[in-house]
Amino acid sequence: MKPWLYIGVLVLLLKPVHSIVPSVTFDHFELYLDTFNGVPHLELDKYDSACSNLLISSWPHLTSTSNSSSEHLISMLYSKGFTQLNRTHLVIVDSDDCCIRMLNREHRDLRTIAGTCDSRGYADGIVGVGKLLRPSDIVQDIRNPGFMLITDAGNNALRSVNLETGELSTVIDTGFNEPHGMHWNRKDLLVANKGFYISVVIWQSNGTVINKIVAGTATAGNTLGYFYAAEFIYPQELVKLQEDLFLVADSGNYQLKLLNLHTGVVGPVCFRNETTCTRSSNFRGNPISLLNLDDVIYIGCNHDIYRLYGSDLPCPYKNITVHLTLGEKTVNVMLEGGHVFMGFTEGVHRVRKKYDLKMCTYYVNVIHHEEFSCPHKDITVYMPQGQNTAAVQLFDGTTKQFQKGTYRLSREYNSETCIYHVRVREIPQANNRRLVFHIHYNFSCDFLEYDTDVRNMLHRIMYLDQEKLQLLCGDRCQISNKIQPTYTCKERKYLSLFWVTEEFSSDEITRQVKEELSVRLIQSDTWDNSHIYFHPYLEFDVPAEKNSNGDAMLVDVAILCSDGKPQVHGANACEE
Repeated sequence: MKPWLYIGVLVLLLKPVHSIVPSVTFDHFELYLDTFNGVPHLELDKYDSACSNLLISSWPHLTSTSNSSSEHLISMLYSKGFTQLNRTHLVIVDSDDCCIRMLNREHRDLRTIAGTCDSRGYADGIVGVGKLLRPSDIVQDIRNPGFMLITDAGNNALRSVNLETGELSTVIDTGFNEPHGMHWNRKDLLVANKGFYISVVIWQSNGTVINKIVAGTATAGNTLGYFYAAEFIYPQELVKLQEDLFLVADSGNYQLKLLNLHTGVVGPVCFRNETTCTRSSNFRGNPISLLNLDDVIYIGCNHDIYRLYGSDLPCPYKNITVHLTLGEKTVNVMLEGGHVFMGFTEGVHRVRKKYDLKMCTYYVNVIHHEEFSCPHKDITVYMPQGQNTAAVQLFDGTTKQFQKGTYRLSREYNSETCIYHVRVREIPQANNRRLVFHIHYNFSCDFLEYDTDVRNMLHRIMYLDQEKLQLLCGDRCQISNKIQPTYTCKERKYLSLFWVTEEFSSDEITRQVKEELSVRLIQSDTWDNSHIYFHPYLEFDVPAEKNSNGDAMLVDVAILCSDGKPQVHGANACEE
């Protein structure tokens, strides 16, 4: 079940479609340049010292151009995609000849660096051995800058090229349908597929690579709304507007569309003075390529390049908090846009920066150096019934047995000695009259500490599961309204979710209800294929761990830590 599908259906029942579709309107729309031919890719020309030229591929030329002058760098080369490694060197996709070339602009030297020119096919290997079929776009691999990634449209694959050796390899060849333009979203790669959808390539922590549909039904159409229902015709390229907000060149519909990864919705893009933006404005030609240059959007079409600016998007800049170094009175701060400001003193500083046609304000908060603080909290564990020791997992990763008592431990951290305590206690009898439902996932969950949006989505998912658990309880138990569903992230890689019941009248009834619910969970298939997800394109990504009986959702007698958080009787530690 996709999170935006589950939640979105409820919203659709309450609101008209246009109220859930975010949009963006540009006040200014103008023709920038007649190109006479299509423009499959464009970038700011790094070789131009004045930083005023665009570098465009427009058959049969690769051209450095402004609206006043042009210079052809290469002719008789059908290039769809290219990328500039630096000021003097470009890596070019030769789409017709099915190979990858590098251009040295200072010497006008063009050489093949990957694939086999004039020989189509599908093969990995060095230059002259590896083969491509109608390659389209190319980007630098941000995970490994010595490699380039290529959309191999004819082979429905994502390929990789080692710039040093020329070795061509395959990253993944599933989930594509004529892949074209690419754009990074953090460490994931968004791909526009001409087969009517946007997909995302994800490099998982276990080393596997997956490719999933983000938006689109894989059926041609022109529908706005939630990702699962949106439709495109030949989407060709994407460009980032703000964090989690992208424009898509929906070429076959002669429109741009707004891809909102935060809400999981595709919305319209307007620029022809519409009073309300409920449907994207149309171009005279097919939009093929996109470039965001200082919040001015350049659109390459069949015969022209257009410019859009003056959007109604809110200011994207966030407040910044920095600490003074011990003994220093000022600090250097990297501001929005990558500029470093020298000499901020302690206090709150107001910063103004232009975004599109708006002047935005954000604040830099410089605070004094704080004394060293040990990140390791005290740990409290409860001995399992009938045992006189408890297993405690320490912060160095080791597990040791401790008897009842309090133990003072130390560990080195950043050249400082951290002191923390381990407290081993008997299980408080008063806490034995609640049950706790719990489910566990083994993956990196440390991002929950700083990503508010992800935490909010997790809480929504947990409340939906709370309703299912109450149905499972029936009249035998009541999921607590006082103790909210909660989670823990142990060692930054073990995510556990908990739901606690109200108290029972006796220990015996607690045990009886536990046994009944354990049987019901075994008989229920609600959580058999439980997965956790946090982003629209990560559905069914991380499966829940299962016990020896194949059960994911479990129920046990609960204990409550001093902070009110539940844990499983005798199984997990409380941090204090």
